[in-house]
Amino acid sequence: MSKWTRNQRWVWIVVALMLPALESQAITKSQKNFLDRIKSISTIDDAYLSEGALVIWPSPDVQATLDYEPMSDMLCQEYKTYGYLVIWYMNSSIYRREKEIEMLQSANCLELME
Repeated sequence: MSKWTRNQRWVWIVVALMLPALESQAITKSQKNFLDRIKSISTIDDAYLSEGALVIWPSPDVQATLDYEPMSDMLCQEYKTYGYLVIWYMNSSIYRREKEIEMLQSANCLELME
């Protein structure tokens, strides 16, 4: 067996082992559409999915006055569809001002949907 063939086989083995991990972290088209819908809300600056959490960055100018409970109730209705268990509302003001990450509030969808 040539050196090239042996190296090719190792490359395929590594790819085969890594593919499931890469696929599990890839965002689906439906998840992307869901996040795009959230980001289109005027009070939301950004949103993404991270390891079972829906992370939301509200607009800094309205984050103090947002009513997070009804927003959580609405978003938790779709937690099974898009693969998150909790919602983390992050403090956009502090992040923009001091580059520190701080959570404003969280919601556990399993508790809300009981």
